[in-house]
Amino acid sequence: MISGVLDMLTVVEHSLIERGTKWVKREIRERCSAAGIAYSKAKWRGFWGYFRRTWVEQYGVKVWNVAGLDNELIARPNNPLGRFNRELNSRFLSPRPSMATFVGVIKTLSSEYVQRLADVPRGRVRHAPRERIQLPVPIGIPEDIADDSDSDEPLALKHASDSSLDEESNDDEEEGTSFSV
Repeated sequence: MISGVLDMLTVVEHSLIERGTKWVKREIRERCSAAGIAYSKAKWRGFWGYFRRTWVEQYGVKVWNVAGLDNELIARPNNPLGRFNRELNSRFLSPRPSMATFVGVIKTLSSEYVQRLADVPRGRVRHAPRERIQLPVPIGIPEDIADDSDSDEPLALKHASDSSLDEESNDDEEEGTSFSV
């Protein structure tokens, strides 16, 4: 799932988590339907049961929800391998670089690292600027949102351009003369 759906729960007001969860369930179902992906009610029901037990009841919303916090206050992982991985990914222009590009990037990174180590005893250490965490923008959740994630009805997305075709097909079905093209 792309960002902007499940991660939306991290920025929704604490009091709106229940409505936010309903919105996320509906959005996932709509996007699966639009992409032609089968929506497994049993698997999603299992996930949402786990989510509720673990992240809402056991730990509580305040542990993982960052709504209302300034970006500077949000904790960042202090994992050197994660930082190295992000640094490598930012240097490569393509997902699968050639061996020459890979070796060149590693050589550049290692020389920069050696320079940083040499700067420590000389007192020329400068802190690398921290990257800013990109949080999703909270959406407006309607108050009357329904949780239809467990319903058996297929989710139909209706587009304005399809309305005339729907009326024609309904007329044909009522007369018993529907044709498939």
